[in-house]
Amino acid sequence: MGRVAVAVITVLPLLPSLRAAFVYDDTTVIRDNAMLRGWDALAKVWTSPYWPSDGPQSLGLYRPLQLALLSAVWNIGQGSARSFHVYALCLAIGVSFSLWWLLRRGSDVAPALIAAIWFAAHPLHVEAIASVANTSELLVMLATLGMIRLLWHSTSGDGWLRAIGLALLAAAALAAKESGLFALPVAAITVWGWNRRSAREDIRAFTVNRLRYWVAAAVGIAAVIAARLVVLGTPVANGSIAAQGLDKLGAGERVLAMMSLWPRIVAMVVWPFHLAPYYGPTSFPDNRIAFALIGALLLALFAAVATHASRRGDRRPTVALAWIVLTYLPASNVLAATGQILSDRTLFGVTAGGALLLAWALDIAPQRYQRMARLAFVLVLGHNLIVGTQYAIAWTSHRTLWQRLAEVSPNEHMSYKLLGMDARGRGDNEHAIAYLNRALSMVPTDRQIRFELGQAQYAIGEFAPAVVTLAPLLRDTDVRSEPQFVALYLDATGRAYGAAAVADAARRLLHTEADSVATRFLRAAEAQLQRKP
Repeated sequence: MGRVAVAVITVLPLLPSLRAAFVYDDTTVIRDNAMLRGWDALAKVWTSPYWPSDGPQSLGLYRPLQLALLSAVWNIGQGSARSFHVYALCLAIGVSFSLWWLLRRGSDVAPALIAAIWFAAHPLHVEAIASVANTSELLVMLATLGMIRLLWHSTSGDGWLRAIGLALLAAAALAAKESGLFALPVAAITVWGWNRRSAREDIRAFTVNRLRYWVAAAVGIAAVIAARLVVLGTPVANGSIAAQGLDKLGAGERVLAMMSLWPRIVAMVVWPFHLAPYYGPTSFPDNRIAFALIGALLLALFAAVATHASRRGDRRPTVALAWIVLTYLPASNVLAATGQILSDRTLFGVTAGGALLLAWALDIAPQRYQRMARLAFVLVLGHNLIVGTQYAIAWTSHRTLWQRLAEVSPNEHMSYKLLGMDARGRGDNEHAIAYLNRALSMVPTDRQIRFELGQAQYAIGEFAPAVVTLAPLLRDTDVRSEPQFVALYLDATGRAYGAAAVADAARRLLHTEADSVATRFLRAAEAQLQRKP
């Protein structure tokens, strides 16, 4: 009965995703990714970067297991979007079942079931499931829980077969996503401490008695790191991939800014609200220091509870804390700046830690509080199902997703930028111009917004505004190296101001990266001027 309940609650709020198209990163990673097509892709992806447009040493992402599974789904389902969403739902059910198994190892059936259902229905999971490109989070979780099952009944007398299995799972976690590097320590801490009884082994004995497992797992991880070095040429990205809003901050400022988001993250886990596909610089609170202090206090309080319980022989809160900290750490921007300030998908492991904490709290709660706790659970579950279903509906198309972002973050430029690009892709250039103008007013330095806006203006015959929009881009060497862009700018100049203006603009571009295009337009403009009486 518990399995059925967990499966139903996992799938129910995500049913709208079955009618979704390829959305957001799915368009690049799956729909337009020629590398996934054909069964030979199952081998080719192990020698390629994650992003199809990446060359070696670009973003530093290497996720061959994720790509291999996506390729298998593509070839089985013949590129159908629905087949990918069914695949994502199957992974989600597998994660929920595995966590339900773990929760029962450390608490009574009722607390374990409540925590498993809370986890299964959590709206923060929508992004990791409805956007199939993000199912790498689920793969890391499955590998972590698989390692826990292997280690659970392990003893010093076990053969190497179990150790080899652990090595394969540790390698799989890292081959699915970079954060999988932390899967092994999370699994080890869980097996060491997730037990209702007093601890049977101290940490030294636990480590020594399973030495062959750690050696085997280290070999598996080293193999993936070696493959990564061969394919990418570097263990991490060579250049900065810092998200906008983090790129101008020093290390101390960045840590302070991220700590100011911790109270919001706690709120997103406990009572999800205002979830969005993108969290930009406007996510930071005005008084960062005050919120950072609150965040530090929450972490210190949790650590104090875990320490107190551990001294009394109950390590379960320590395990929950380890899940929360270690699964969030790679994307926390505390160690180094990443490509996002905050995202729902990177909190997937945090919600698993929350489920462990909830099961422990219910397990030790006095009987007189059980009824109140179950009533609160019903309220939270109803809220999460409603929020999750609404959010899953938003993930069914680009337009609904960007509209959701605009509603949640009206002062964030990204929503208007993406709405504008979506409108332009549908040929609705008038709405595209309105959205893109609003986005550009917020971030005048965004080159992509300028380029998209200039093209939309050109498409409806607003040639003079297009020239004004596009001209600043020509200061950039990379832009001047794009013949199509230079041709668009010079053609708009001619249509707006005539041949003389084209000749002047082209002369300024001679002896630059745009020389060949500028020369062609200059000759055409001079010929036209000579024909005039």
